[in-house]
Parts: sequence; C-alpha cells; structure tokens
Amino acid sequence: MPAMRAAAIKPVPTMLMVLLLFVTQACTDIFLPGLPQIARDFNSSIDVASLTISVYNVCQAAVVLFIGVVSDVRGRRPTILLCFGLHIGATIAIALCASMAVMIALRAVQALGSAAVYIVLRMVIKDTLDKPAQIHATGLLMIGLVLSPILAPLVGSWIVHWSNWRYCFWALCVLDLPLFIWAWVAIGETNLRRAELRASFSWASHARNYGAVLAEPYFRAMALLVGAAFAAFYAFISISSFMFIHQFGLRETTYGYVFMALALSYLAGNRLMSALNGRQLAPRRIIGLGLLVSVAGAVCVLMAPLLPSTMAVVAAIVLGTCLLRLATALIIPPAQVDVTDHFTQHGAHALGLLTCMQYGFAALGTMVVSNLWFAPSTNFLISTVLFVALSALGYLALTARRSH
Repeated sequence: MPAMRAAAIKPVPTMLMVLLLFVTQACTDIFLPGLPQIARDFNSSIDVASLTISVYNVCQAAVVLFIGVVSDVRGRRPTILLCFGLHIGATIAIALCASMAVMIALRAVQALGSAAVYIVLRMVIKDTLDKPAQIHATGLLMIGLVLSPILAPLVGSWIVHWSNWRYCFWALCVLDLPLFIWAWVAIGETNLRRAELRASFSWASHARNYGAVLAEPYFRAMALLVGAAFAAFYAFISISSFMFIHQFGLRETTYGYVFMALALSYLAGNRLMSALNGRQLAPRRIIGLGLLVSVAGAVCVLMAPLLPSTMAVVAAIVLGTCLLRLATALIIPPAQVDVTDHFTQHGAHALGLLTCMQYGFAALGTMVVSNLWFAPSTNFLISTVLFVALSALGYLALTARRSH
C-alpha cells in the first residue's frame, strides 16, 4: 500500500511544508512587541488590544475540530490553498486596517489559515509517505514550529523599533505570496479516498464522537490539566509587551530576546521529555514532573515583587516564565499520547478536542490577565497562580480517578 500510494501521489516538498508552517505560525508572535503601539494607535485599552490574541486562539480552537474533516470530503489541495489564500488576504488587510474592531475580525480569518495549514499538512504527510518517512517528515516539520517563536518576535521587535507594527504584517506578506505560488504549483490532491470518505461522512456522527469523548471524566480532567498549563504561558504572551516595555521600560529589541529564551526553554523541555520517554517513564509520570516545574515557575513569579531592583524583578519573571514554557513541553506531548491510548475507538476525535480545549484555555488566559485592573506584572502574577492551581487540580482529578 505505501509503495502504491507513493507511485500514485507526488509528495509535497518538505521545505515548502516547513516554510508554510513557519510563516503561518509567525503571525502569532511577530506583532507582540508592537501591541502597545497598536493599543495607542487605535486608542484602545490593554484588554481590547489583547483580543487580537484571544480571538485568534478561539478561532484556532474551533477550526481544528472540523478542518481535517473538510479536507477529507473536499480534498487537501482546495482546503489548504483556500485557507492560506484567506490568511494572506487577512494579513494584507491588517497592515492597512484603520480600526481595532476590523483588526480583531481579520485576526479570526488569519487563524483559519494557520490552523488549516497546521492540520492539513499532517494529513498530506500521512497520505503520501510510509510510516518511517512520516516520522522523519513530521520531525522536519517541527523545525517551523520551533523557529517561529524564536525568530518572529525577535524580527518583530526590530521592525517595531525602527518603524511601526504594520510593517510586521507587510514582512509576513513578503514571505506569504511566493509561498502561495509555490504551494499552488507543488501541492496536488493527495486524498485519493475523498469520494469514499464523503459518502460515509455524517456531521451528526462526527458531533456524537466528540460528545462521547467529552462525557468521560478522564478527558475533562486531562483537558483541565493541559489547558490550564497552556493558559498560564499564554497569559504571559498577551501581557508581556505591556509589562516589559511600558511598566519596566525595556526596549522593544530587548523584549524580543525574552522570546528567544522562552523558545530555548521549550526545546530544553522537549529534549528532557524525549530522554525520560526513552527511559520508559510512563506518560503520567512525565506529566507530573511537568506540573512540578510549573509550580516552580509560579514560585519565581510570586517572589519577583519582593526583589530589590527592577532588573531583578524582570529576571525573576523571565525565569518563572521560562519554567512555565519548559513545563508545557513536559505536559502536552505525553498528555496527547495518553489521551489517544485511552480512547482506542475515538483517538483522533479525542486528540482534536484536546487541541481545541488547549487553544480555548489559551484564549481564557489572555482574557483573564488583560481584564484584571492592577499593574501588568500583578495581573500576570495572579493569572499564573490561578492557572497553575487549576492545572494541579486537573492532575489531582486524574490521579484520584486512577486510584479508584
């Protein structure tokens, strides 16, 4: 079967897939150094400006529930090209927009494109490659996910420093347009079972499968654990530019290097997770370690206001956030494995719903931290304690269920 599939379908260039994933994910981070500028330009408060992040996350959460199915019944090529085209159009329109409301609406369209690329590329890999090649290609694809949070905020910080936030989106357009042309030429239809899948598909059955997963207390506990851990980090993303640039007076370029430290922390956590997995440590043991790291990060953030100088406070917050980011690498991948193993009949639906809940919690973290009425650093402290506590509650629910 793999040999017949490879002969019938032309594989998509791996470099194209890596770059597509990079540029669509970069729109999450590249404009963050300019978020205070955006709020000032549109005369908006922190909570309104942060909707550019939370609405994006909510739409991503919704799209991951159905976009894979759409590509099953309508085809991979039209799905990814249409969604990426809409993503590019939204990016151009954001660079030109004249109001915060319009920008927020366009961010929702951007999320459609980035979520579609994220999901459908994995399905293209599954369609065109045998299992060992799939693992290799997926590993290469992760390069785009790893490089984006390192390079995008760093590049964005320099763009904002020397010009303004709109040029962050123009920079994305410069990358997006040639990639769209390449994708149009290089991506053929890889789903040869489209007619069969369309004939057997039912939206009602699709919804019932999600309902069956959500009905399990195990899944709700795992979703709370994973979602709250992700929310603790995303609260930082949404408030960080106001906290570091406005409250603590850091330059935009210095702020960009904070995200490099966060990305390197995630890489370190990923390597640690792989090493522990290689030693046959159970997924839930790795998740428990990740939770302890989250607690350590929350302690660092809690201690920050007690320190004597601004730079010491900044260092403690950065260290705490790096630990929160490292913890997500220890929590999320093992949780995904545990969930798919638990739901033997509905593993794909369980993983899709867990991803949806993860991004939904990210939006919740953004809204909580930006709607508190204290200084940005205090808002972040409160949200960190809240979401780490919720994550611990999810873990306790898991362990209590297991003991019964």
